[in-house]
Order: sequence, then structure tokens, then C-alpha cells
Amino acid sequence: MRYSIGLIVLHWTTAALMLALATSGLLYSYKIVGTNALIFHQWGGQLLLVVVFMWIGVRLAFGVGPRNSDHVWWEKMLAALVKISLYALLIAYVITGYVTASGLRNSEILFPINVAFARSDLGDLFMEAHFALKWVLLVVLGLHVLGTIKHILIDRDNTFRNIWITKKG
Repeated sequence: MRYSIGLIVLHWTTAALMLALATSGLLYSYKIVGTNALIFHQWGGQLLLVVVFMWIGVRLAFGVGPRNSDHVWWEKMLAALVKISLYALLIAYVITGYVTASGLRNSEILFPINVAFARSDLGDLFMEAHFALKWVLLVVLGLHVLGTIKHILIDRDNTFRNIWITKKG
């Protein structure tokens, strides 16, 4: 059973946005591109926050989407664990980034939190968490992609085709 077109668009929008944010973060961190990358990163992060809340709203309102009865119990459990971890990490990641960006001198955050808090020792912990969470998020995303590759190359089932943009996948 295919996902709805809305969920498919939301899924691939999230993936593209995360790739763009990772790229802009790296470009800024390694001083390849200046403040434009940071501005894009802040705006993209705010957009990701909206997208994550859209995901949560859709999931709460309509459930988790189609289930594949061909999958064994451990695959279903692992898939659920990875998805829940992705949601939790994305929420933590955008919140820690939001606090961090609120403390910048030239912030593009629409509704920054208290600057004194963002620049405090606790605010520094949010910044450290933002930088550390990227590695955890990368590992969980890697598990998600590996699961996708397994379904494409080993199982040869419809799991990937159900979320792919076109019907032929």
C-alpha cells in the first residue's frame, strides 16, 4: 500500500531540507562560504521546525501510514524505533539550533528566545548538544538508509516504492 501523496511530499521535502541544512552547516563551519550559508542554515532550520511539527500532527491525526504485513516482527520493531528516534532527534536538533541561533549577534530567527539565556552557560550546552546531535542523527539516518537499501536490493519488496515519488519507483 502506497503512502498518500501528502506524506510522500513531506518525506522527500524533509530529506531535501536536511541535506541542504547539513551542506550549509558544513560550508559555514569550514569557512567555505561566509554568512550567507549561516543565514540559509537559520532559515532552513526554522522551516525544518515547521516540517517536523507537520510530521507530528499528521502522525497523530492519521497514524503511521501503511504497514507491510510481509515484514517480520523485528523489522517492524526496528523500523518503529528508527522512526521514533528520527522524530526525537529532529525535535532536539532544531530546538538546540534555535537556542544557539538566538544567541548570535546577527540572528535570522523570527522569534528568538532570551539572548541572555542563549549566551549563558546553559545556552552553551544547547550549542554543544546541537553539534553533538548531528553525529547521532547521522547514525540514525544511516540506519534508515540501510533499511531502505535492504528492501530494495535484498527483499525486493514494495517498501521503497511505497514512499517513492513516482508509482514505478
